[in-house]
Parts: sequence; structure tokens; C-alpha cells
Amino acid sequence: MQDDDLDRLLAQAARTAPQPSDALMQRVLADALALQPQAAALRPPAPPARAGLLTRLIGAIGGGPALAGLGTAAVFGIVLGYLSPSTLDLFTGASTDVADFFPDADFLTTEG
Repeated sequence: MQDDDLDRLLAQAARTAPQPSDALMQRVLADALALQPQAAALRPPAPPARAGLLTRLIGAIGGGPALAGLGTAAVFGIVLGYLSPSTLDLFTGASTDVADFFPDADFLTTEG
């Protein structure tokens, strides 16, 4: 066999592409379909859980941040009311003078 013979054989093989048999194609497709993942059964979505009474009250106020601000203002008001300068003499045993920083509000309405 010469090099030319080999070139002719390879050229003839390139011209005639081998075709798979129908039985082979059916087996390949059956194997491929058997290995495909199956779709999960669709279930209706669960209804949303109903919010509790406390959650609805907090939502009516404005949520967590509004509740935190309201609580902070309430605690500050209680502390300020309890520890006002006029009641400190009960704790110290001495009398304190209460300063009146704004005796009247006329300065807010005057010009210049």
C-alpha cells in the first residue's frame, strides 16, 4: 500500500459519513429520556399566616421604628417627670431653686 492509497481511502471515508441505525437512535433517545429529571408536582401555595393582635397593633402605630420612638419618649417623660428639679430635694435633703428660663414668650413674637 502506498501513501496515495491511504489518501484515497481517507478521502472516500470523508465523503461517505456513517449513519447510525434507527435501533441505535431509539436506544439512545430512550436512555436520554429515562435520565431526564421529572417535574415536581405543583401544589397550590399556602395561604399567608394571619398576623396576631400585637403585630396588627404595632403595624397600626407605624411599625417597629415608630414603636421604639414612642417607647423612648414615654420613658424620657416618666424620668423627667419623676426627677424634676423641684423633687430633687427629697433625695439630697437640700432645697433647690427652680430656674425659670423663659418667664414669658413675648420674645418669640418681637422683631429685631
